[in-house]
Amino acid sequence: MTTTSTASKAQLRLASLSAQLDASAQDPVSSVLDTSIPPVKLRSDALSVILDGKDQTWRKWMFDQLKHPLFEYQYNVPKEELVTRNQERTRHLAKLGFRPTWTEPKENIDKNKYFQIQDAMSYFDNGLSTLNGAHFGLYYGSIRELGSEAIQNKWLPLADTFEVPGCFALTELGHGSNPRGIETEAHWDIKEGCYIINTPTITAQKYWIGAAAETAYMSVVWAQLYVPSPQDPTRLDHKGIHAFLIPIRDLTTRDPLPGVTIRNCGSKSGLNGVDNGRLWFDRVRVPRHMCLDKYGGVNERGEYESIFGDNKDQRFGGQLVNLSEGRVGLSISSDNISKTALTIAIRYGRTRRQFGARGVDELETLIMDYKLHQRRLYPLLAQTYAQHFAARAIASLRDSNDKSDLKLLKQFHVVSSGLKSLHTWHLLDTLQATREACGGQGLKSSNRIGQLKADCDVMATYEGDNQVMLITVAKGCISDYTPTHIPALSTFTPSLFTSQHFSDSTLLSPKFQLDLFQHHIYASAQRLHKAINSSRTQAKAAGTPNIGLDKILDTHSALSQEFARAVIEHYILSEFIAQEKASSSNGTSPLTLVRQLHALWKLDMDQNLIRRRYLDEPVQERIRDLVGGLLHRVHENVEALVDAWGVPDHLLGPIARDWVQANVADGSEDI
Repeated sequence: MTTTSTASKAQLRLASLSAQLDASAQDPVSSVLDTSIPPVKLRSDALSVILDGKDQTWRKWMFDQLKHPLFEYQYNVPKEELVTRNQERTRHLAKLGFRPTWTEPKENIDKNKYFQIQDAMSYFDNGLSTLNGAHFGLYYGSIRELGSEAIQNKWLPLADTFEVPGCFALTELGHGSNPRGIETEAHWDIKEGCYIINTPTITAQKYWIGAAAETAYMSVVWAQLYVPSPQDPTRLDHKGIHAFLIPIRDLTTRDPLPGVTIRNCGSKSGLNGVDNGRLWFDRVRVPRHMCLDKYGGVNERGEYESIFGDNKDQRFGGQLVNLSEGRVGLSISSDNISKTALTIAIRYGRTRRQFGARGVDELETLIMDYKLHQRRLYPLLAQTYAQHFAARAIASLRDSNDKSDLKLLKQFHVVSSGLKSLHTWHLLDTLQATREACGGQGLKSSNRIGQLKADCDVMATYEGDNQVMLITVAKGCISDYTPTHIPALSTFTPSLFTSQHFSDSTLLSPKFQLDLFQHHIYASAQRLHKAINSSRTQAKAAGTPNIGLDKILDTHSALSQEFARAVIEHYILSEFIAQEKASSSNGTSPLTLVRQLHALWKLDMDQNLIRRRYLDEPVQERIRDLVGGLLHRVHENVEALVDAWGVPDHLLGPIARDWVQANVADGSEDI
């Protein structure tokens, strides 16, 4: 075969592929459509307003900033270079004023502006988001919420510009999800009038501290505080964990300060743009005023005092409210990364063809036209829509939250913990599904999904292991689901829905769906209460009546997790329905189709809901049929649904655009 003929065939093949890309994505689908699902025509601009509001000025502004050469995606580069690049990016953003500064009066802060900016940034890179979360969220936030005015006035302006970066040192080699159990010690030295911070064991070393290995000069260090007893100075009183602002590096030489040892955690399977470090403290002396003592500390008279008295639980909850706020950020970031991955995979699926051609001149079938592909991706799209509104709702609660209202603090902590778990798990499921949906192209770094998988896997465990977070939800909620608080539970029967026959309009209605989700909460709460009471009865008979709720919930972890999931899934659906009603005009809402798919897909696929048999088999089968019809209607509108997310092209991989042209051999390929 001659070189000319080979080149000619290659050109013909390229022309054929280009024609496929230009062909309509609305090929006819040979299937019987369920007439119970009426056709609907969705518009991306209307959906965009519902999702992100009419005024998206600052969102678009931030997306434009991410076109700067500094934000060009790079692959196959050393982790040290990635860390340096993220430091440069953060300084650049700080100069642009991408967040409110300490000197900006709170009453003048445009919360919507900064929310849009932070929201847009989370689409870019999880490493940059994590670095910003460690410095501006946890380190900066701890000083802002817990530090004295003098501390704030000195250190926050330096943090605003990223001139003096900081880190948040809570987790240790031996303790992650259980911060109450950390081993680092802080002793009040009466003679010297200062705190002494010490790492007493190998497992007490601070571990996985974001920005500690190379970036941070300062650290908010958490330690167990011991103070001499007023009654007997030779005896130590334990006051629980407290935070201390500690310099860890020399501002000029960048060397670790005396008594501080810093090491890198090493290469990771992902997120190498963040320099995770290890910290040890060898009897480091910390001035009294460097304790972040809003909720407790040693006063000028050398006496320990706290606004919560001896209530360590309340003090602990108030001190770590920033972790709950961080979980809100994680939920929003997870949803935005899910939107990015789904945009890439669905756009690729609407231009990539495979199988179905009867002859050489016939176009093959678009892979997005296959029902199999739709079932893989569209339920994830629907859940991403649902979670979007839940995350926005808890963010609003955060912004309006009165931190002195303990009831609201509890609600915020419980819901943010549950959303963090479900949203990050959904992200990991979405990344795996979209990676597979793109075939080998999903592995290519420049197409983003493979890199996102590596960088986002950690989100299921940082700022709280997801399984543990759900136990937190169960513990925080179970006492609210009793006949005392909810009279309907006194006559509740789990078989309420069994053997009832429902019309299609009922199955598709928000009332039926929300009622069934509520029913699942009541039923799972009833089962968990029964298990708790049984465990307490057995413990009492065995002579151990003081068994703790944590131990009982762990013993019945399957029931605990089922209950917690039910509570959070109901919250997500209820917020989705609330937004559907708010966006309704003349009795119809652009969100109805997606809400119907989200809820019915859960009823069709959730093993807990199926196993409990709230619905009889014919109804369950009918739900599956309706899901098929909903998938078809979503397919007809998927371009609008995806475009409404507004992920800009420069944050998407080549396969979301002209993937044929992107693979022309021009010498610019990745090495």
